[in-house]
Amino acid sequence: MAHRIHRMTAASVLLGLAVLGAGACSSSDPSRVTRELLTMSKEDAYAQGDALVTKRKFEMGRQYLRFVAENYANDPLGKQAALRLADSFLEEKSATGYAEAQARFKDFRSRYPSHPRSDYALFRLAQVSDRQAEKPDRDQANTRLAAQSYSELVVNYPSSPYAFEARARYKAILDLLAEHEYLVARFYYRRGAWQAARSRFEGLFAAFPEYAGMDKALYWAGQTERRLGRTEDARALFDRLRRDHPESRFLRKVPRLPETPVAATAATGL
Repeated sequence: MAHRIHRMTAASVLLGLAVLGAGACSSSDPSRVTRELLTMSKEDAYAQGDALVTKRKFEMGRQYLRFVAENYANDPLGKQAALRLADSFLEEKSATGYAEAQARFKDFRSRYPSHPRSDYALFRLAQVSDRQAEKPDRDQANTRLAAQSYSELVVNYPSSPYAFEARARYKAILDLLAEHEYLVARFYYRRGAWQAARSRFEGLFAAFPEYAGMDKALYWAGQTERRLGRTEDARALFDRLRRDHPESRFLRKVPRLPETPVAATAATGL
Protein backbone atom coordinates (compact mmCIF):
# COMPACT_ATOMS: atom_id res chain seq x y z
CA MET A 1 0.00 0.00 0.00
CA ALA A 2 2.81 2.42 0.95
CA HIS A 3 4.60 1.51 -2.28
CA ARG A 4 1.44 2.35 -4.27
CA ILE A 5 1.08 5.73 -2.52
CA HIS A 6 4.72 6.48 -3.28
CA ARG A 7 4.15 5.69 -6.95
CA MET A 8 1.06 7.94 -7.08
CA THR A 9 2.95 10.80 -5.42
CA ALA A 10 5.84 10.47 -7.81
CA ALA A 11 3.45 10.43 -10.75
CA SER A 12 1.75 13.59 -9.50
CA VAL A 13 5.08 15.38 -9.09
CA LEU A 14 6.18 14.17 -12.51
CA LEU A 15 3.02 15.61 -14.07
CA GLY A 16 3.54 18.89 -12.28
CA LEU A 17 7.13 19.10 -13.42
CA ALA A 18 6.14 18.40 -16.99
CA VAL A 19 3.80 21.37 -16.85
CA LEU A 20 6.58 23.51 -15.39
CA GLY A 21 8.88 22.51 -18.20
CA ALA A 22 6.34 23.17 -20.93
CA GLY A 23 7.13 26.87 -20.98
CA ALA A 24 10.87 26.39 -21.35
CA CYS A 25 12.67 27.66 -24.43
CA SER A 26 13.67 25.24 -27.15
CA SER A 27 17.31 25.23 -26.05
CA SER A 28 16.38 23.61 -22.71
CA ASP A 29 15.38 20.01 -22.10
CA PRO A 30 12.26 19.86 -19.89
CA SER A 31 12.51 16.09 -19.51
CA ARG A 32 16.06 16.37 -18.21
CA VAL A 33 15.04 19.08 -15.75
CA THR A 34 12.09 16.96 -14.65
CA ARG A 35 14.29 13.94 -13.97
CA GLU A 36 16.81 16.10 -12.17
CA LEU A 37 14.24 17.76 -9.92
CA LEU A 38 12.88 14.37 -8.84
CA THR A 39 16.24 13.61 -7.24
CA MET A 40 17.10 17.06 -5.87
CA SER A 41 16.50 18.56 -2.47
CA LYS A 42 14.62 21.85 -2.31
CA GLU A 43 17.87 23.56 -1.33
CA ASP A 44 19.72 22.21 -4.36
CA ALA A 45 16.81 23.08 -6.66
CA TYR A 46 16.76 26.64 -5.37
CA ALA A 47 20.54 26.99 -5.70
CA GLN A 48 20.43 25.69 -9.27
CA GLY A 49 17.60 28.03 -10.23
CA ASP A 50 19.30 31.01 -8.62
CA ALA A 51 22.57 30.27 -10.41
CA LEU A 52 20.88 29.94 -13.80
CA VAL A 53 18.87 33.13 -13.38
CA THR A 54 22.01 34.99 -12.31
CA LYS A 55 23.56 33.90 -15.61
CA ARG A 56 20.43 35.24 -17.35
CA LYS A 57 19.30 31.75 -18.33
CA PHE A 58 15.85 32.79 -17.24
CA GLU A 59 13.61 30.12 -18.73
CA MET A 60 15.67 27.22 -17.44
CA GLY A 61 16.30 28.79 -14.03
CA ARG A 62 12.64 29.59 -13.49
CA GLN A 63 11.73 25.92 -13.74
CA TYR A 64 13.77 25.17 -10.61
CA LEU A 65 12.58 28.24 -8.75
CA ARG A 66 8.95 27.66 -9.70
CA PHE A 67 9.19 24.07 -8.49
CA VAL A 68 10.41 25.20 -5.05
CA ALA A 69 7.95 28.10 -4.83
CA GLU A 70 4.93 26.01 -5.73
CA ASN A 71 5.75 22.78 -3.90
CA TYR A 72 7.03 24.41 -0.70
CA ALA A 73 4.79 27.49 -0.62
CA ASN A 74 4.65 27.60 3.21
CA ASP A 75 8.34 26.88 3.67
CA PRO A 76 10.76 29.82 4.14
CA LEU A 77 12.74 28.61 1.14
CA GLY A 78 9.58 28.40 -0.95
CA LYS A 79 8.79 32.01 -0.14
CA GLN A 80 12.34 33.00 -0.98
CA ALA A 81 12.00 31.17 -4.29
CA ALA A 82 8.81 33.13 -5.03
CA LEU A 83 10.72 36.38 -4.51
CA ARG A 84 13.66 35.23 -6.61
CA LEU A 85 11.25 34.19 -9.35
CA ALA A 86 9.68 37.65 -9.32
CA ASP A 87 13.15 39.19 -9.38
CA SER A 88 14.04 37.20 -12.48
CA PHE A 89 11.23 38.84 -14.43
CA LEU A 90 12.32 42.31 -13.32
CA GLU A 91 15.91 41.54 -14.29
CA GLU A 92 14.76 40.45 -17.74
CA LYS A 93 14.00 44.11 -18.52
CA SER A 94 11.23 43.50 -21.02
CA ALA A 95 7.64 44.75 -21.17
CA THR A 96 6.25 41.27 -20.53
CA GLY A 97 8.82 40.69 -17.82
CA TYR A 98 7.85 43.88 -16.01
CA ALA A 99 4.17 42.94 -16.15
CA GLU A 100 4.91 39.50 -14.71
CA ALA A 101 7.20 40.91 -12.02
CA GLN A 102 4.54 43.41 -10.96
CA ALA A 103 1.93 40.66 -10.62
CA ARG A 104 4.28 38.41 -8.65
CA PHE A 105 5.49 41.06 -6.21
CA LYS A 106 1.89 42.10 -5.58
CA ASP A 107 0.90 38.47 -5.05
CA PHE A 108 3.78 37.95 -2.60
CA ARG A 109 2.73 40.94 -0.50
CA SER A 110 -0.87 39.79 -0.56
CA ARG A 111 -0.01 36.23 0.49
CA TYR A 112 2.62 37.08 3.08
CA PRO A 113 1.86 40.58 4.46
CA SER A 114 3.93 40.01 7.61
CA HIS A 115 6.88 38.35 5.89
CA PRO A 116 10.28 39.75 7.00
CA ARG A 117 11.01 40.69 3.39
CA SER A 118 7.72 42.38 2.66
CA ASP A 119 9.62 45.67 2.50
CA TYR A 120 11.87 44.21 -0.19
CA ALA A 121 8.85 43.09 -2.23
CA LEU A 122 7.38 46.59 -1.96
CA PHE A 123 10.70 48.18 -2.94
CA ARG A 124 10.97 45.95 -6.00
CA LEU A 125 7.35 46.66 -6.86
CA ALA A 126 8.22 50.36 -6.84
CA GLN A 127 11.20 49.68 -9.09
CA VAL A 128 9.02 47.87 -11.61
CA SER A 129 6.95 51.03 -12.11
CA ASP A 130 9.99 53.29 -11.82
CA ARG A 131 11.76 51.53 -14.68
CA GLN A 132 8.70 51.92 -16.88
CA ALA A 133 8.20 55.60 -16.09
CA GLU A 134 7.89 57.80 -19.15
CA LYS A 135 9.48 61.20 -19.77
CA PRO A 136 7.62 64.18 -18.25
CA ASP A 137 5.90 64.98 -21.54
CA ARG A 138 4.30 61.52 -21.69
CA ASP A 139 1.68 59.66 -19.67
CA GLN A 140 2.68 59.49 -15.99
CA ALA A 141 0.67 56.46 -14.83
CA ASN A 142 3.76 54.37 -14.01
CA THR A 143 5.50 57.35 -12.42
CA ARG A 144 2.55 57.82 -10.07
CA LEU A 145 2.52 54.11 -9.19
CA ALA A 146 6.24 54.25 -8.39
CA ALA A 147 5.76 57.32 -6.21
CA GLN A 148 2.92 55.61 -4.35
CA SER A 149 5.00 52.48 -3.63
CA TYR A 150 8.13 54.40 -2.60
CA SER A 151 6.03 56.58 -0.30
CA GLU A 152 4.37 53.53 1.25
CA LEU A 153 7.77 51.97 1.90
CA VAL A 154 9.15 55.10 3.58
CA VAL A 155 6.05 55.51 5.75
CA ASN A 156 5.50 51.88 6.74
CA TYR A 157 9.13 50.69 6.86
CA PRO A 158 11.20 53.72 7.94
CA SER A 159 14.01 51.50 9.24
CA SER A 160 14.17 49.32 6.13
CA PRO A 161 17.55 49.04 4.41
CA TYR A 162 15.72 50.13 1.25
CA ALA A 163 14.21 53.27 2.83
CA PHE A 164 17.17 55.53 2.00
CA GLU A 165 17.09 54.75 -1.71
CA ALA A 166 13.29 54.86 -1.67
CA ARG A 167 13.37 58.40 -0.26
CA ALA A 168 15.84 59.52 -2.92
CA ARG A 169 13.84 57.99 -5.75
CA TYR A 170 10.59 59.35 -4.32
CA LYS A 171 12.00 62.89 -4.41
CA ALA A 172 13.26 62.40 -7.97
CA ILE A 173 9.89 61.03 -9.07
CA LEU A 174 8.02 63.93 -7.47
CA ASP A 175 10.17 66.22 -9.60
CA LEU A 176 9.17 64.24 -12.70
CA LEU A 177 5.50 64.60 -11.82
CA ALA A 178 5.97 68.30 -11.10
CA GLU A 179 7.76 68.76 -14.41
CA HIS A 180 4.81 67.08 -16.13
CA GLU A 181 2.45 69.60 -14.51
CA TYR A 182 4.73 72.45 -15.53
CA LEU A 183 4.83 71.27 -19.16
CA VAL A 184 1.04 70.99 -19.27
CA ALA A 185 0.70 74.50 -17.82
CA ARG A 186 3.13 75.85 -20.42
CA PHE A 187 1.21 74.03 -23.14
CA TYR A 188 -1.95 75.88 -22.13
CA TYR A 189 -0.05 79.16 -21.83
CA ARG A 190 1.36 78.92 -25.36
CA ARG A 191 -2.14 78.36 -26.68
CA GLY A 192 -3.62 81.30 -24.84
CA ALA A 193 -5.67 79.16 -22.45
CA TRP A 194 -4.70 81.39 -19.54
CA GLN A 195 -7.21 80.13 -17.00
CA ALA A 196 -6.31 76.49 -17.68
CA ALA A 197 -2.62 77.38 -17.32
CA ARG A 198 -3.36 79.19 -14.04
CA SER A 199 -5.14 76.13 -12.63
CA ARG A 200 -2.21 73.89 -13.53
CA PHE A 201 0.32 76.22 -11.93
CA GLU A 202 -1.78 76.43 -8.77
CA GLY A 203 -1.96 72.63 -8.66
CA LEU A 204 1.80 72.38 -9.11
CA PHE A 205 2.50 74.82 -6.25
CA ALA A 206 0.12 72.96 -3.92
CA ALA A 207 1.27 69.42 -4.69
CA PHE A 208 5.01 69.88 -5.31
CA PRO A 209 6.41 72.64 -3.04
CA GLU A 210 9.94 71.17 -3.33
CA TYR A 211 9.97 71.18 -7.14
CA ALA A 212 13.52 71.71 -8.42
CA GLY A 213 12.28 73.95 -11.24
CA MET A 214 10.19 76.19 -9.03
CA ASP A 215 11.82 79.40 -10.30
CA LYS A 216 10.67 78.86 -13.89
CA ALA A 217 7.23 77.84 -12.67
CA LEU A 218 6.92 81.05 -10.62
CA TYR A 219 8.01 83.14 -13.59
CA TRP A 220 5.53 81.65 -16.05
CA ALA A 221 2.76 81.62 -13.45
CA GLY A 222 3.40 85.34 -12.99
CA GLN A 223 3.21 85.88 -16.73
CA THR A 224 -0.05 83.94 -16.77
CA GLU A 225 -1.51 86.24 -14.12
CA ARG A 226 -0.46 89.24 -16.22
CA ARG A 227 -2.30 87.83 -19.21
CA LEU A 228 -5.39 87.46 -17.05
CA GLY A 229 -5.09 91.07 -15.89
CA ARG A 230 -4.28 90.04 -12.30
CA THR A 231 -1.42 92.47 -11.76
CA GLU A 232 -1.20 92.09 -7.98
CA ASP A 233 -1.18 88.29 -8.22
CA ALA A 234 1.57 88.52 -10.81
CA ARG A 235 3.53 90.89 -8.56
CA ALA A 236 3.26 88.46 -5.64
CA LEU A 237 4.62 85.61 -7.76
CA PHE A 238 7.51 87.70 -9.11
CA ASP A 239 8.33 88.88 -5.57
CA ARG A 240 8.42 85.26 -4.43
CA LEU A 241 10.74 84.47 -7.32
CA ARG A 242 13.12 87.26 -6.23
CA ARG A 243 12.98 86.22 -2.57
CA ASP A 244 13.30 82.44 -2.92
CA HIS A 245 15.49 82.21 -6.04
CA PRO A 246 17.85 85.20 -6.11
CA GLU A 247 20.20 83.44 -8.55
CA SER A 248 17.54 82.43 -11.06
CA ARG A 249 18.12 83.32 -14.70
CA PHE A 250 14.43 84.16 -14.96
CA LEU A 251 14.88 87.28 -12.81
CA ARG A 252 16.32 89.08 -15.87
CA LYS A 253 13.03 88.48 -17.68
CA VAL A 254 10.66 89.75 -14.99
CA PRO A 255 8.66 92.62 -16.53
CA ARG A 256 8.13 96.00 -14.90
CA LEU A 257 4.58 96.04 -13.62
CA PRO A 258 2.47 99.18 -13.40
CA GLU A 259 1.88 100.49 -9.91
CA THR A 260 -1.64 100.20 -8.55
CA PRO A 261 -3.30 103.45 -7.37
CA VAL A 262 -2.88 102.42 -3.73
CA ALA A 263 0.78 101.58 -4.17
CA ALA A 264 1.44 104.77 -6.11
CA THR A 265 -0.18 106.90 -3.42
CA ALA A 266 1.88 105.21 -0.72
CA ALA A 267 5.06 105.79 -2.73
CA THR A 268 4.45 109.57 -3.04
CA GLY A 269 3.35 109.94 0.56
CA LEU A 270 0.03 111.53 -0.41
